[in-house]
Amino acid sequence: MRKRRTNDERLALQLAMILWAHEHQPVTVAEVAAHFGLDPDDAYSELYPLQGIEVAVNDEFHNLGVVVEDDGEIFFDMNPLFGRPRQLERGEAMGLLAAANAALRLPGTDVDSLKTAVSKLGNALGIGSSLSVEITDPEHLKVVERATRDRERIRIEYYARWTDEVSIRTVEPYETINVEGNWYLRAHCLLRDDHRTFRIDRIENVELTGEICLRTDPGNQPFTGGDEAPVARIEVPAHARWMIEPLPVQIVEDDERLVIDLPVSSTVFLESLLLRLGPDARIVGDDSFRDVASDVAQRLLVRYKES
Repeated sequence: MRKRRTNDERLALQLAMILWAHEHQPVTVAEVAAHFGLDPDDAYSELYPLQGIEVAVNDEFHNLGVVVEDDGEIFFDMNPLFGRPRQLERGEAMGLLAAANAALRLPGTDVDSLKTAVSKLGNALGIGSSLSVEITDPEHLKVVERATRDRERIRIEYYARWTDEVSIRTVEPYETINVEGNWYLRAHCLLRDDHRTFRIDRIENVELTGEICLRTDPGNQPFTGGDEAPVARIEVPAHARWMIEPLPVQIVEDDERLVIDLPVSSTVFLESLLLRLGPDARIVGDDSFRDVASDVAQRLLVRYKES
């Protein structure tokens, strides 16, 4: 029988089970259940959805690689994109450390690799040591602000997190802006010949070119939030409540099915959410988001047929 858990409890349990299963593979759901003191059906209900998780990398979706067969055996077919070291921002690292520490407190979680990772991550963050961390402005913020003020082209070396690569771009700055503590540069990228937004703390080097910008700011506003963000009304099956609990939603109806209003600042996020909610979720009301689910499903179908 499945036990009702909060989102935090589910995340910690799923993380612990997957790490243990990966370290002890080949392994079955029954063996994982026995190790963690769970009912086999309960363990299966927590493990099975993990094989459907997809992560957006390079503007495409890649499966996490967990496979749970019908006979209960668990194996891993890891996408090579997830095998390379990634650069974590401090906020991401703190969230990962919190989830990993929660997993370590679960009974049966004697995963040495997790303990080692937690120790290394804690040391890197200065947790529990005498190391103090000071949050400062990005290294190249002043130069970028000067170029923006003087309407001067700049050449930047930019680290793209999802590709894990550094590219050289020549850009014409439009605006520097701080959003929730992070500094961004809106600019025209000559490499892409289009408007782009860059995280300034991911600029590894910047060079003033002495060339004057030729373009005027088109006034594009990439950031929306609060009352300015468009709202999507979504009908969600009641059993998927745990998936929308962490989101900044307003519940319009709460009966056999949930109807929620979700501010949308990124269509990519909405596409990902609808894919995770599955076919029982749908956009309701007459708005611009009605075709989002069908459009992303069609793109994935095309990719599947081509692969």
